[in-house]
This record gives sequence, structure tokens and C-alpha cells, in this order.
Amino acid sequence: MTRRGFSLVEVLSAVVILTVGVLALAGTSSRVVKLISHGGLMGKSSLVAEGRFELLRATGCAAPASGSIVEGPYTARWTVTTAGHLRTVGLTVSYVTGAVTRSDAFGTTISCAS
Repeated sequence: MTRRGFSLVEVLSAVVILTVGVLALAGTSSRVVKLISHGGLMGKSSLVAEGRFELLRATGCAAPASGSIVEGPYTARWTVTTAGHLRTVGLTVSYVTGAVTRSDAFGTTISCAS
């Protein structure tokens, strides 16, 4: 007599393996959603920095040496050092993600030559 089909042990083993896979996928997907959210915040942080750099470039050498500004949930702080006709700008953008404050650092050089 030839038996066809699967035994109960084989079916239960397959269900356990499938369950573990589905739970792993669910855990991974929640982490991916969190990472995408953090990526969006980091992208907006770089836009805040870019905007501040453009304003400092537009004001030329008359811009203040340092300062800070709050734009929505972002706080931008910058310092300017001068060496000859070049100004080096260091800018830090801070924002809250959950219970943690994150800071992203940016930098550029602005020429004051005529």
C-alpha cells in the first residue's frame, strides 16, 4: 500500500517554519518604516542647511559670524571662521526623533573675493 500526502508532523513543521518567516518579515517591515521616517527627517534637515548656506552666500561677507534659527522642528546653529578672503561655515541642524535629539553637521566655504 502506497501512502500519498503529508504526515501530521510534516504539516506542523511547515506551519512553524512559515510562522517564523512571517513574524520575521513583520519585524523587519516595522524597522523599515522607522528608517524611512528617519530618512525623511534627515532629508529635510539637509534642506534647512542648504537654505541657510544660500542665505549666508547671498549676504556676502557682511553676514554675521555666527547665529542660530528655529525652522519648525529644526534648530540650525552656525559658526563662521574667516581666513583671508574665504569664510568657512560650520552648520549643525538638530531635531527630535522620538525621545532622542539628533544633530546633523554640514559645512561649506564661501569666497569673499571681489
